[in-house]
Amino acid sequence: MLRRLITSSLAVMALLLATTATPAVAAGYMFKPGHPMFLEKKNNLNKYCTGGYAVRGSSGMFIATAGHCFGIAGLPPAAQRIVYGTDTRFGYAIRNDNVGDYWGDNSFDGALVQLDSGNDAQQIVVDPLTGRSPGNGRVTGYYRNSALSQGFVIGKMGRTTGWTEGVVTSWQVITYDDGMRDYLLCSTVPAAGGDSGGPVWRWDANGVMAIGIVVSGGNGGMCFNPIENVLSRFGAWLPVFAASSATTTTSAAQPRVVTERVGPAVPVNLTPVRGERL
Repeated sequence: MLRRLITSSLAVMALLLATTATPAVAAGYMFKPGHPMFLEKKNNLNKYCTGGYAVRGSSGMFIATAGHCFGIAGLPPAAQRIVYGTDTRFGYAIRNDNVGDYWGDNSFDGALVQLDSGNDAQQIVVDPLTGRSPGNGRVTGYYRNSALSQGFVIGKMGRTTGWTEGVVTSWQVITYDDGMRDYLLCSTVPAAGGDSGGPVWRWDANGVMAIGIVVSGGNGGMCFNPIENVLSRFGAWLPVFAASSATTTTSAAQPRVVTERVGPAVPVNLTPVRGERL
């Protein structure tokens, strides 16, 4: 009798373990800032960029990246807007605000990718080459432009060069061969083609903080759109990691926003410097 009871108990326990270990719904793609963005087809090494931060607006959640990944003006044909990540398709470009201002500093280079149904995002910065993260990688907030200073240490993730670091140098007008130009924040951070759109971040006492998204190489280093400009352009807010869940769709945490700088102001250089979209 005792043996039968033990056997029955073990059978019930095995059944419970089997049923609780298997999710009711199969998980979709889980995007993280720094994941590769292969365009048009899986592992397309002829056309790729890097995914930036997940952002939210009134119409849902999107992945912010560089606009020129999808062309110089507007969106390309439908087939060229499909985005693949580490192993499968995860989204579709729905907006491209790549606006180079010839005569002023009112420029922007950014795009939004909408996640396919069933996919999600975690605001956890990762190196696409090694899978490593600064600290635990969980984004807790962001620095406003007013809080950035010359010599400010930052890092970036990119599909081509991975995790690299450097310091902020100046606000700079960057010109391109096609005559367009951008007004960007530049740095000494190494970057290369394919790193565009990747997350620029800082890891300090505040945690992992969003700084911007990679746009170009110029002035001896990497130049980027600050995250404040990205959020303002798209009328969006930055979901951050909550203690209970890193999933941006369920996070109710308010981002930590740093507004005051510690250090010298970032100099402004309006003399155009030749750059290259990455």
